[in-house]
Amino acid sequence: MAHPGHHSLKRPEFLFLKRVTLDEVPEDSLTRTAYQFWRGLIMEPALPARTDFKPEAVPRKVLPWVFLVDVIRAPDSTLDYRYRLNGTSNVSLVGRDPTGKLASEIFAKTERRFMLDSFNMTVQEKAPTFWVGAVPHDRIDQINIWRGLFPLASDRENIDHILGIAVPRPNETAT
Repeated sequence: MAHPGHHSLKRPEFLFLKRVTLDEVPEDSLTRTAYQFWRGLIMEPALPARTDFKPEAVPRKVLPWVFLVDVIRAPDSTLDYRYRLNGTSNVSLVGRDPTGKLASEIFAKTERRFMLDSFNMTVQEKAPTFWVGAVPHDRIDQINIWRGLFPLASDRENIDHILGIAVPRPNETAT
């Protein structure tokens, strides 16, 4: 069922999402490659800034899967996220291009909570977060994914952008 004002695709709700550790992400996953790229932007323990991130420096095999969101802080301290950049494979994966839109505007109610909660955790913890999940797809029922969210902070402290990746994982039994 389509969600008016969100997107025109007819699709079911998110199937599941579970937070995992970096150790649970396979060595050969593009999510781990994206993490290594993010961590290489600046020496630990500092957080990279948006100015450290150059799309042309992203590994070629990773770039089509990444997305970049701006952290929007409302006066009441609630957070929202505006999509600034979306790789072509990421757009194909989710079936829409959210560039320029707020997460709160484009996702259906159940999707919105999942998206905002995972982004919020990354901002609050000031650290990358990793996820395994299954998302609906119109043509093949569902796609199993690995997802990584990597904070960027202009002042090296307060998160103002999140670099993310969502990539398909082999069809396997969800844990």
